[in-house]
Amino acid sequence: MSVKPTALGLKLDYDLCKRNVERVLAAAEPTNRFVRIDMEDATTTDDTLRLYRELRDEGHPRVGPVLQASLKRTVADAGELAGASVRICKGIYVESEAIQFRDDAEVRVSFVRTLETLLDGGCYAAIATHDEHLVERSSELIRERGLVPEQYEFQMLLGVRPELGDQVVAEGHRLRIYVPYGRQWYEYSLRRLKENPKIAGYVAADTMGRLVPGRS
Repeated sequence: MSVKPTALGLKLDYDLCKRNVERVLAAAEPTNRFVRIDMEDATTTDDTLRLYRELRDEGHPRVGPVLQASLKRTVADAGELAGASVRICKGIYVESEAIQFRDDAEVRVSFVRTLETLLDGGCYAAIATHDEHLVERSSELIRERGLVPEQYEFQMLLGVRPELGDQVVAEGHRLRIYVPYGRQWYEYSLRRLKENPKIAGYVAADTMGRLVPGRS
């Protein structure tokens, strides 16, 4: 499961957020569920990584952070996470140009460099992308290192590029599909729609499926 620190109080009080994440972990760990601490805007990066490290050091092995390739600091952050389970994504938050790559080609380069750093650091990489170029480059890096599917995974959002997801699975990789869940699923889906208009069909179909019996 994936949780956003600000939804658990990070902007209110760090210790409050940590206690709430610990409650989630307490519920998840008895059933061996993994808890992914999501990464949000750049004002939360340091505290989110701190939160992960503290929880790990306090004996919570099934927890991991997210890195956003669009941030210029990310390759360096990846170098400090040896052995962790880390999701790598492009990142959707708009930051100052002083700290963020704006050109898509630069973001792709950062993504690949970050993934290389994670893999060479013995990390379990959760490769979260709907970018066909990055899927191809990631697959190349995996083959070059002789990794088996248990050492990494691809991740996508429900309803986004399903044909690409089918291709990933057909090539022998593991693919995790993220599903919005909870009372705020609609608000979340609308936010994702603003970030990526291509998922409009998924949001519309999912809304109808929830509101009209028998529709999916």
